[in-house]
Formats: sequence, structure tokens, C-alpha cells
Amino acid sequence: MKTQIDPSVYEAAHKTAVIVDRSDLGMLTFTGETRLDLIHRMSTQAVNGLQPGEGTATILTTDIGRIIDRLILYTGSDTIYTLTGENNADNIARYLMRFVFFNDDFHIQDISAQTSIFAVYGPQAAHILGEQGGFPEVEIPMHHWREAEIAGVTAYLHRTDPINNYGFFIMCETAVAHTLQQFLEQTSLVPAGEEAFDLLRIEAGLPRFNHELTQDYIPLEAGLWDDVSFTKGCYIGQEIIARMESRGKLAKRLARLGSDGPVEQGAKITAADKNVGTITSAAQGPQGLLALGYVKTAALDSDLKLSVGEIGVHINPK
Repeated sequence: MKTQIDPSVYEAAHKTAVIVDRSDLGMLTFTGETRLDLIHRMSTQAVNGLQPGEGTATILTTDIGRIIDRLILYTGSDTIYTLTGENNADNIARYLMRFVFFNDDFHIQDISAQTSIFAVYGPQAAHILGEQGGFPEVEIPMHHWREAEIAGVTAYLHRTDPINNYGFFIMCETAVAHTLQQFLEQTSLVPAGEEAFDLLRIEAGLPRFNHELTQDYIPLEAGLWDDVSFTKGCYIGQEIIARMESRGKLAKRLARLGSDGPVEQGAKITAADKNVGTITSAAQGPQGLLALGYVKTAALDSDLKLSVGEIGVHINPK
């Protein structure tokens, strides 16, 4: 169990906004005439109609529908910029190249080391970035992006999954990241570290690579319905995911949990002496001990008491 974060940072995340360095996320570029075709046929989302300035989240899955990684695509005029899970760009690049056909015009490059990524979360995030940060357009659709000159630096603002109402990624070249970071931290944004981010995203119920997003789980179980198209053509794992959707019932679901004591990632959740789930993330915050875990739907819908060993666990709805 991680240590409790600074209460002032927690308060800022809920009342104003915080900024977090998330440069451990991977960044790939896709170029070539068939750059969207490959991702369209490989992943869960319909992406071949994306226009410059737009973006979307899509998931690579195994042949049995299990999560390999969740990718976020940002479309430029001749390049697709693609976020991967933490430190996972090289793995994804090698995986995708296995499916490039001889007639594909598809080229991939890992630019993670040259890219810095800052995330901004909180109810005042848009206001601060627009009024104090100088970004001319902040109220953009989910996963879309805009370019701006900020403090003499070319920066890219991306709308991303929200924590406390808003979420943004701000990206730039690593060579100028210090200048941009200094400018942003002179606004009302409060710097937050890795532990603070993890607590906040657990509290918000956001799944994370190598925690909730692993090959043990299926996108629908993770609640990632918006990342899946049920009308597009085939992709790897499509049959399993479509079958789960058509049946309208999942064997297990990702749940926000509270606990009466410290629990760890990988701990088994039991009910009536039976294994009903697994803890995937845990953190301690001002409001107590929080966790995310996959729990069998039957247990979630019952009155059975959940526990991890002797520690009581309870459903913590939003």
C-alpha cells in the first residue's frame, strides 16, 4: 500500500487542478498511406475516418479478446501519433510490425524519448489552461488535439480521460520540456507526483496499463465500452467481445472498492469462502483506503460480504 499523499495536493485536484509528469507513457508515430488501415483492422475502434485534429482511444486485444494495450490515437495531416501504456511503446511497435502485409505502406517510429507529456486534472483545468496558460482552445472533444505556441514552445493540447471533471495531456519535445513545465507551474496548477496521480485515478475508477489493462481481462470488463465499435468489421478478438456484448452480461466487472485495511495488487477477493475477484490497484488517501479490482458480477449484485483475507472490502460507487 502506497503512502498517503499531501492533503493540499488532494484538495487542489478536487477544487482547482493539478499537473503531473506522465512522460513514462509511450509515443509512437505511424506514417504511410495505409497508416490508419492497419490500426482499423487490428483494434477495437473504427478509426479509418479520423481527420487531422481528431483522435480516439482503441484497444489491441488477443485472439480471445484480452487486453494487450489501450492506444490513444491523434491524427495529423500525414502522421498518426499514438500513446501507449507506460514504457510499452517498443513492445507495441514490435507487435504491430508482425501484421504489416507486403502491400501495406505503413511505417512506425518510437519517439518516446523525444516526447514529454504533462497531464492536467481537476475541475478548473480548462479555465486555468485557457486563462492563465494561454491555450486558445481548450473545450475540445474527447481525445481531440490542438497545437499552440506557449511560452515560446510549440505545445500540443489533448483532451483525455477526466479526473474530477477534466483531463488534458500537454505534449512537447523533451528538449524544451523544462521551459514549458516552468511556465505551467507558474499558473494556478499544483504539481502532483506519481503517488498522487495513482490515488486520483483509482478514486476516479480509471484503469491503468499493467494494473487493470492486462491480458487477464477483456475491454468490456474494464468498462471501456466507448473504445469498442460494435458495427465495424473484424479485428483480432472481435468474436469474443461481440459475443459478450450480445449476451448483455459480463462474468466480472471492474469495481471501485474501499477497504478496512491495507491491501495489495494481486490480492484475492473472497465472498463466502470463495474466490470472487482480484485487487488490481490500491492507494491510501485523505478519504481512506481505496482500491480497484475485478469482481464477479454475481458477487457485486449480491449481499455477500467481500474480504481480502481478514480485511473487509466494500463497493465504493462513484
